[in-house]
This record gives sequence, structure tokens and C-alpha cells, in this order.
Amino acid sequence: MSTRPDPTPCRPQDIGKFEIIQRDGAARIGRIHTKHGLLNTPMLLPVVNPNIRTIEPREMWDKYRVEGLITNSYVMWKHDDLSEFALEKGVHELIDFPGVIVTDSGTFQSYVYGDVE
Repeated sequence: MSTRPDPTPCRPQDIGKFEIIQRDGAARIGRIHTKHGLLNTPMLLPVVNPNIRTIEPREMWDKYRVEGLITNSYVMWKHDDLSEFALEKGVHELIDFPGVIVTDSGTFQSYVYGDVE
């Protein structure tokens, strides 16, 4: 897909819908409908650590036209300031990114660093 989707929310009845645009054998090109717009697939999503920002997420959106990104819920949970901000204002405002944000659970970090408090 050559153009980045608008981050306007999809219709409530479409949220979570996976729309197949084209097939080739078992491969599919599609779109996932979310509260923060459409995400074209397949898609490579950059990973953002809210504490260490090599490239600001807003710059990824504005300059590099990144549609979505991944961040880690464990990192947000582990740091009180990030956790409180995310709970109060949301992950999109914390990271300053209007597009689709996917979070992972932090299971790998918990495996590497031990039990979660």
C-alpha cells in the first residue's frame, strides 16, 4: 500500500475486522480495522521503548510515514511515572503517536529478569 491510512477511528462495528484485499496462495494482503485507523498488512512495525527514544514516534509518523508501532507493556508497568501517565491519558499520548500501537505483554522480560512483583 502506498498511502498511509488516516488515524480516524473505524466504525465501531468494523473494529477488529481483518479485510483481505488480495491473495496469492496462502499469502494475503489485508487491512486490520482499529480504533486508531487502519493498519495495512503485512507490516513491519518499529519497536519503541518509552524510556529510550532513538527516533521520536511523532517523527516516525510525520516524516517516515510509519503506520503503527510496537511498545512493551512491562516497561510501562515497571516505571511508575510511565504507568500513571498511560493510565491517566492513554498510551497514544504517552508515546505521542496517532497511529496504531500494538503492545506486547513483557513475558520475555519477566523470563529474563525474574518474577514480576
